[in-house]
Amino acid sequence: MRPLKLTLEGFVGVRDGIKRESITLDLESLPDGLIALTGPNGAGKTTIMDNLHPYPIMPSRASKLSVDAFSYWDHICGTSALKELEWEHDGIRYRSSFTFRKPGKTGKAEYYLAYHGVDGTWRTVSLPDGTVSDGKAESYNRCVEAINGSLETFFTSVFSAQNRRPLASYGAGEIKTLLAELLGIEHLKALSAKAADVAKMLGKSLDGIQTELGALAGKRQRKAETEQSIVAQGADLRAARGQREAALEQLGRLTQERATLAAKQAESASVEARLRELGVRRDDLSKSLRSAADDEQAALARSQQRVAVLNRTIAAHRATLARRDAILGAAAKREEAELGIAREEAKFTPLLRAIAELEVKQATLSTLSVSISSLMNEGSTKAAHFETLNQQAAVVGQVPCVGHAMHAKCSLLTQALQAKAQAEAQRISVADLRAKYREKKAQADALAPIPAELAAQRVEMLAVTDAVAKLRRALQAATELAARKPLLEAAATGLESAQAEFHSSAEEGAARTARYESEKARMTAELARMADEVTRLAAVDVAAAIAKLDRDLASIREAIAALDGRIEALIRSQSGLQAEGEALAVELEKFCATQSRADLLSDEIAHWKLLAKGLGNDGVIALTIDDAGPALTDTVNELLLACYGMRFTVEIRTQRALASGELREGFEILVHDADSDSSKSVSVMSGGQKVWINECLTRGIALYLARNTGQPYQTLFSDESDGPLDTHRKVQFMRMKREVLRQGGYQREFFISQTPELVAEADAVIDVQALAA
Repeated sequence: MRPLKLTLEGFVGVRDGIKRESITLDLESLPDGLIALTGPNGAGKTTIMDNLHPYPIMPSRASKLSVDAFSYWDHICGTSALKELEWEHDGIRYRSSFTFRKPGKTGKAEYYLAYHGVDGTWRTVSLPDGTVSDGKAESYNRCVEAINGSLETFFTSVFSAQNRRPLASYGAGEIKTLLAELLGIEHLKALSAKAADVAKMLGKSLDGIQTELGALAGKRQRKAETEQSIVAQGADLRAARGQREAALEQLGRLTQERATLAAKQAESASVEARLRELGVRRDDLSKSLRSAADDEQAALARSQQRVAVLNRTIAAHRATLARRDAILGAAAKREEAELGIAREEAKFTPLLRAIAELEVKQATLSTLSVSISSLMNEGSTKAAHFETLNQQAAVVGQVPCVGHAMHAKCSLLTQALQAKAQAEAQRISVADLRAKYREKKAQADALAPIPAELAAQRVEMLAVTDAVAKLRRALQAATELAARKPLLEAAATGLESAQAEFHSSAEEGAARTARYESEKARMTAELARMADEVTRLAAVDVAAAIAKLDRDLASIREAIAALDGRIEALIRSQSGLQAEGEALAVELEKFCATQSRADLLSDEIAHWKLLAKGLGNDGVIALTIDDAGPALTDTVNELLLACYGMRFTVEIRTQRALASGELREGFEILVHDADSDSSKSVSVMSGGQKVWINECLTRGIALYLARNTGQPYQTLFSDESDGPLDTHRKVQFMRMKREVLRQGGYQREFFISQTPELVAEADAVIDVQALAA
């Protein structure tokens, strides 16, 4: 793929970088070799580089190498935008046109791919499978990948975008997919998927056959159960027929016995009449006996209730009479309580008067205490002030200017004289305070016993109150007892009457019980006599035996009818089971054929699954990748040797050893350092070394692709890949670029670099900032 002409309209990177709405780059006239894109940060270099390919993605802005992980709408401005790229591949000129329109809240994007015909006209690309570039993203992607290879292969091998994911971070599954695309064996995965689909389709057919086999197995089980049921029902049928024959034999024997008893019954008509008479009489006596027992039980219950009432009445009267002395003496206690109440209440008035006088005196004492405290505080303050004034006044006789003419002007002397005059007034005030204090103190001392006397009076008042309350409770109790005095005579009369009634009730109960027991004995004796007579008569009576035989005959006939029904049901069930068994046998004739089909399908599915696995990632693809690993490693190491010397050697491992010693598919890049004689994973190397090794790996893949797969890419791309390298390594980096162009037969490499030395090494320069003119 070789870009020839690029036009961008409405892209944010172009507008912000070179302050233009559109830009057109003619790349066809550029020389072969290294083409540098230069300009300050933010000038739009990466926007141009990201669009120098036909895929609908800006790789440095995408989160992963997939068109689903990128949206152009985040990088265009205005209501419309356009990307048009003319490019050449395998000798054919193509034009990719992306148009974006967003007049409102929603936008529309169209992607077209055309090729330049021999007649000089542009024609829409169409694939042999009928896919036409009709403006839809899906059809455009299919057309581009059919011409230029897959997006992952392109951006992994020939296009090194900013923020690209290093190869060392790829997992085993990802690297297998990538190398399968690079080696041109992706069709094997398609064949593996088709084989898996065939296995899945055959599996569905096998599921249907297995379901049919399951149903047939159930029918086989049902047939075995049917045969067992036929055998079991045959045994039941034979047993039922045997029981019916035994019942018929017993029926004949009992019928003969009944005929014999019926002959005897004609001779005992009088006995039957007597037995019927005895039966009626026995029933009457039984009813009378039960009625007498019920009456006795009811009378006994009534008697017990009456006795209980009389016992409660007698107990109540006896309780009243037991308090006779207390009731009769209640009047005297009531009078005594009334006198006590009057005596105690007479103490209230003197006590109340004394308490009121003592409370007045206590208030006076409290006032005097406050005044004394105030006088003490004031006296202490004035005494201290008086002492201070005396000390100041003592200076009058001590100053040197006493008796001299200058004493009138001496401020110290003037102050001492003033203090002396004030000290006299202060002394009088202190004396007055002391006199008042002594007076108040004398009054307070006279009233000091008052609180104790007041407390004693209050205690006495409480005692009097308690005594009055106690006497009032005694008065209430005595009054209630005195009110019960009229009940004493009624209780004595009621007790006598209740006791007489109790004795009468006991005598009546005894007489009634004696009558019941006498009548019960009579009727029991009569029943026993009739039972003896019935026993004597029953010895010659055959009616009971005939009745019993009739019951037995009816029971046997019912059993025979039930056995007939059971035998008929068993015969019908056995016939149905035999018919069902014959039908199941017919259906089970195809079981072997169905089982053979299932076995054949299982073998076929196993073959297709083996084919899917053999053509998949773990089969031929893994072997092909393993075979390609040494060749790819040699290509990378040739680049390292040609550009960076003999220090580093790369080893690509496509298998990893487990703890058990077994080998498992994997992917790991090891770097052997000749200077330190050590090996380590590329993931733990320094930042600059990672860039160095990763670029060699990327370009090694590109060279392997150019040599072995026939993929005619003509152009390489790299965006600021030399960032972490030092100056010396950057020079070697440019040497590697030219070596890759030489070994791979590439025409150009477009690269972006902020290093002037590398830009100076380029064969042509595109100054992006100059495009703003």
